[in-house]
This record gives sequence, structure tokens and C-alpha cells, in this order.
Amino acid sequence: MELHPVGRPRAAVRLGAVVVVAVALAACSSSKSSTSTTGTTGGGLSGSITVSAAASLKETFGTMKTNFEKAHPGTTINFNFGSSAALVTQITQGAPADVFASASKTTMDDLVSAGKVEGHPEVFAKNTLEIVVKPGNPLGITSLADLTKAKTVALCASDAPCGAAADKALKQDGITLPTSQVTRGADVKATLAEVTTGDADAAVVYVTDAKTVTSSEGTAVPIAASQNIITSYEIAQVKGSKNGDLDQEWIAYVTGPEGQAVLAAAGFMPPG
Repeated sequence: MELHPVGRPRAAVRLGAVVVVAVALAACSSSKSSTSTTGTTGGGLSGSITVSAAASLKETFGTMKTNFEKAHPGTTINFNFGSSAALVTQITQGAPADVFASASKTTMDDLVSAGKVEGHPEVFAKNTLEIVVKPGNPLGITSLADLTKAKTVALCASDAPCGAAADKALKQDGITLPTSQVTRGADVKATLAEVTTGDADAAVVYVTDAKTVTSSEGTAVPIAASQNIITSYEIAQVKGSKNGDLDQEWIAYVTGPEGQAVLAAAGFMPPG
């Protein structure tokens, strides 16, 4: 037997049920439309994300951004480049970031320990060091040991991955440079500029950054593999991001064939 509230006609009950269903459908539709602005719409991606990335990725990520946004109209990839260590500090202090791309496992581990990483970081490239000197190499610097010939040597800050790698390379080879002889750049770009546009005689930077130097700006001097340091680049989604779909698609692009081709062309080593 069908029961109805006392004093309410059957027609009114049916009408009420229709209204309830209509309201529920409208609410569901509203919910879907509100989430689609930061996720997928019509099978595609939309919205924007901020990628905090190591300064040494500036050129390659710039190329990837152009290709990615062309392939996914309606998306915008914004960047915040700097020393990986400085970026970790910014993120832990509340600076907006959706994806973090670090130039070392150590700095990524720091962000993981701070509880700011979603999922597991993925290695997407490796890099190694190279010396850059003044055009024509007037001091005849051919190795790390020859850096003692320079009046001023530019190194990255010790807490930056490029600085930590340079310090390790010098230490393992028993090379000590007087503090008065060393200038420290905030990141690899600032360190390289100390030679190309500044007064430093030499700088220890990444191979990929050395490749960007023209003959009128400086001369690259390789470091023997036995004396060199390899650093791993890792990428991960930052916890609390509002556009996880776009985050994951960008990470997949960087770690996928197209992104890897861009990195390889710039001189990065493969992640394996």
C-alpha cells in the first residue's frame, strides 16, 4: 500500500518529488561546472598552474611551455625559477606552487620531509658540472686544479645544488680555494653571469648552462668524469594544488618522450 502524508493530496506529493529531483540535478550540474574550471573540460585541460623550478631548467622548460600550451589550448604554465633550496623555503613558507622541479634529490627530500609533496617524486634528468672561463681562456685553465690560477672563482651558494656539487668536487680532489678568492651566486644563472658579464675569471656551473655561453661571452672547459659530480633532477606535485589534472599532465609531459627530447637537446643526461 502506498502511504502519503496526512492532509496532502496525491498530486501535490508527485509535484514535490519532481521539484526535489530537479533541484538535485541542478545541484549536481552546478558542482560539475564549478570543478571543470580547474580540471578537464570537454575532454581537454584548462586553467593555469605555477611550476617552481631550478634555474638551470629555464631554457628547457620555456621550450616545453610553448609546446605544451600549443597542444593544450586554454592552459597556462607559469614559472618561478631559482635555486632549488630557496624554492623549498618559499614553498614551505606558503608561496604558491603546484609543481616543484628540483636540481637535486636532497632539496626534493627537504620538501617531502616538510609534508609538502603529493605522491612520490620522479627523476626526470641528470646533470654534471663544467668550468666556464673568460673568452679564449687567457689563464689556461684546463681542470679543477687550475682554478687556483684565477683571482676570482664563481660558485653557486653552498645550499644550492650546483654549489653543493662544486664543493663536493673540489673537496674530493683535495682542492682548496681561499674564501677571499670565491664569490657565491644565488643560483646557477647568477653564478654564470659572474664570468660572462662580471669580473670572475672562472665559474663552476652545469654543463647545460655552459652550453648556452657564446664564444664572445666565455669558453667552456670540461671536467674529467673521474673528478665530476652527477646530480639528479626530480619533479613532483605540491600538496594543496587546486589543479591536479594539469599538474599531472605537465609532469607526464616533462618525463615523457617529448619533454625528454627537449632536455637531451640541451645537454641533460637521461634519468636512468
